[in-house]
Parts: sequence; C-alpha cells; structure tokens
Amino acid sequence: MGLYVFKIDVLQDLLRSHYPTSNDFRSEIIPMAAEEFNVQHPKFHFFDPQKPIFTSPRFLSQTKIEKSQILNSIISHGCFLRDCHVEHFIVGVRSRLEYGVEINDTMMMGSDYYQTEAEIASIPGERIVPMGVGTKTKISNCIIDKNAKIGKNVIIVNQDKVEEAERPSEGFYIRSDITVVLKNSTILDGTII
Repeated sequence: MGLYVFKIDVLQDLLRSHYPTSNDFRSEIIPMAAEEFNVQHPKFHFFDPQKPIFTSPRFLSQTKIEKSQILNSIISHGCFLRDCHVEHFIVGVRSRLEYGVEINDTMMMGSDYYQTEAEIASIPGERIVPMGVGTKTKISNCIIDKNAKIGKNVIIVNQDKVEEAERPSEGFYIRSDITVVLKNSTILDGTII
C-alpha cells in the first residue's frame, strides 16, 4: 500500500511488456522495475513549515462550545454545543447539541449542511425538529447517522435492553444492543427508545 507516481507511458510499458503476469506493485512490479528503470524514492516531510501538507480542507468555522462538559470525546469542525454534557462521544461536522443534552458512548456523524434559525422557523407544521439534538435529550450507546434530527426530551438508551430491532419507519434500528439512528431520519420530541 502506498502512493506511486508513474509516467503513463512507462506504467503501460511495465504492465503490458515487462511484467504482464505480475499482480502486485509493492511485492512484484516495483522491486523488479527498480533493477531495470530509474525508480526514485522521494522523502516526504509532512511537518515541513515551508511545504505544508493539508488534510481535511473544510472551510468551516471553529466549533462553538458554551458551558459544556466534554470528557474523552472528539469534536469535529463547525459544531455548536450549548450547555451539554458529553462523554466518550465522537461528534461529526456541523453537529448541533442544544442545552441540557447528555450523551455518552455515542458516535454522531454530523450534517451535510447547516440549518439556519430562519430555515427552522420557516418549516411548516407543529412537529418541527431541527437538525441535531434537541434540548434535554439523553442518548447512550448509539450511532447517529448524517442529517439526523432528534427532538427535545428524547431518551435513546435502549432501556429494555433489546438486542435486535427493525424500526426504519420510526427512524432507527437496534443492532447488538446499539441503537442506530438512520440517515436523514427524524426522532420526534419526547420519544423513548
């Protein structure tokens, strides 16, 4: 495994003419080609300030954390955490956790886009659930897929210790005692799982 840079004509020549029966670059083609061709092994310095290499080129704002307690967790870019308690939690990009939320042993994939206050206010109907996790919600031992909307006062703790459950119409599955909230699903206010 690795990154290899070839001139197209040289690569085609190697594969078609020189080593047509070879299957693996690292163990077959590169060692044999090193004996016959000018194979170079450039040195990369991933921490060179003169030639930086960047990863994760998201142009999101920093995560905003207000009055929250975070223990042994990873918080990604562009999140909003308001007066919540999270422990053993991986928070994906653009996630929103409202006040009073308690989450542990959970992974939240995040959102593909932000939902502004104006967009939330313009959603018709009484059962408006914005993107993210609503106020005073408690979640444990869960995987929350992208763009999930979890309402206020929701409890997702698998209190009945169900091992397996199929509830896609309600927005979740349970697999090996782990609740999985489905992508783009909505868990309404006050739901208990």
